[in-house]
Amino acid sequence: MRADAPYTGLQGIEQVIWVHKETSTAHDPLQGGLGPTRNGTRVLVVDDDPMSLEVLAVALLEYGFSVRTAASATEALAEARRLPPALVLVDVLMPGIDGFQLCAALKDDPQLSAVPVVLLSADDGGPRDRERGASVGAADYLTKPIDLPGLVRVVRQLAA
Repeated sequence: MRADAPYTGLQGIEQVIWVHKETSTAHDPLQGGLGPTRNGTRVLVVDDDPMSLEVLAVALLEYGFSVRTAASATEALAEARRLPPALVLVDVLMPGIDGFQLCAALKDDPQLSAVPVVLLSADDGGPRDRERGASVGAADYLTKPIDLPGLVRVVRQLAA
């Protein structure tokens, strides 16, 4: 049996991420379900909006990922070079260096070029933005509000 409940741990959240909690003890998270990840896969989350950054980080931590955050592209590049992640989630619309430019910079770095990058945007942007993302090496392009179960599946698949 499942119980759907919004994550409400932060005050003033404008976006709601639905967290699906498994309430049956018969569910085995290692059999393809959305239970906690047990290996602590490192994910770097990059977003200039502190609230979005915290919501994504907390949600991914709930699923057992090891999460690091960066509020800018410059900070993200430094953090990724210091300790390369298994995957990077990047907001597209950031001041200065945007998500597309950050993705290109990560792909140009020999140490980080194999790390999958998933672009996140509040604006669908249509095929043009998806094509632009693919042209700079993004592995996927997801729109906000984020469907958490879908995001977890993408992260697990790409970070494997």
